[in-house]
Amino acid sequence: MIVFADNDILIKLAGCDLLIPFCEAVGAQNTEIFITQSARFAIPKQSRKKLTTPEPLEQLKLFIERTETIEQAHTETNILDRLIETPNIDGGEAFLILSAYNIPEAKLATGDKRCLSALLNTPSLIDIANGLGGRVYTLETALLILISRLGFDSVNHRVINRCVTDGTLSLAFGVGRSIDNAIECLSSYCSDLTPLLSDTHLIKKL
Repeated sequence: MIVFADNDILIKLAGCDLLIPFCEAVGAQNTEIFITQSARFAIPKQSRKKLTTPEPLEQLKLFIERTETIEQAHTETNILDRLIETPNIDGGEAFLILSAYNIPEAKLATGDKRCLSALLNTPSLIDIANGLGGRVYTLETALLILISRLGFDSVNHRVINRCVTDGTLSLAFGVGRSIDNAIECLSSYCSDLTPLLSDTHLIKKL
């Protein structure tokens, strides 16, 4: 499976020791994960600021070295311009969206929900949103997938011992938290993006 991924979701999953388990859960090898050329240099720099212990830093560095870089020569300028001109969609996310859109069997993994909301709610981008329907992972859906594959206790333990800060993780997981709490919390943070999301059967209707 080809997955186009942004910096944020890779760093946060790595900070929870869940990056490799997520790739395994969705059936993606390292060489099937694509990042932008700028991300190849930005992720190590950002992870040094966001991850507070050295082991995940090294694991993420090795992971990034084995990923593929998106070839910029294959972009459609008209679509890319429409995406970049939309508020809350930056150049990196626009390039990832376009790359996934161009390959019907590919998925997009992103931690930027504002970007996805802009894509879903901008009339001029409806064709792109429709083309990506059912093909997007957010941090929340990634965690729902991991709960379904690894079990709540395993995911909760890893998130509790994470070395990255994230508000959603703090609310959904923790000592004394239950699977119901986690599923409801994660679902509430991504339910408005359902038309874009993969594995929507895991999202609890609120």
